[in-house]
Amino acid sequence: MTDTADPNILVVDDDFSMLEFALAALNRLGYVAVGRSDPESALAVVKSTPSLQILLSDICLGPVTGPDLIRQALRDRPDLKVVFMSGGFDNISFRRTDPVLDKPFRLERLQRALDSVLKHEPALPRQAPTGTERRRIIA
Repeated sequence: MTDTADPNILVVDDDFSMLEFALAALNRLGYVAVGRSDPESALAVVKSTPSLQILLSDICLGPVTGPDLIRQALRDRPDLKVVFMSGGFDNISFRRTDPVLDKPFRLERLQRALDSVLKHEPALPRQAPTGTERRRIIA
């Protein structure tokens, strides 16, 4: 796809390095993606970009959660597919049918998550936590 194509994926993450990584990964996979770091500007993109198919959002976005953002976006665009990303979260409820990519994730895992929502397959099983998260969960 060319740079002039309309975006088909919106990435929302308040961590700039993660946002840049996700955009580069999606570009490498052949998608046209646009990124936003705050929920308000993300909702503006949802409303103004009919070519969007997938919303890839972090679960924790500061005072607003990713699931809150998704609920608002789906009011305007119930056709959007959803994939979450997370480095860890507690006490945040969201639809368990949406795939969750544990950060950091590999390119292959991202592609499988996108394929699963585009083909209407069940959500991917969560990966086992790694590093610090594993110690935090076990402790």
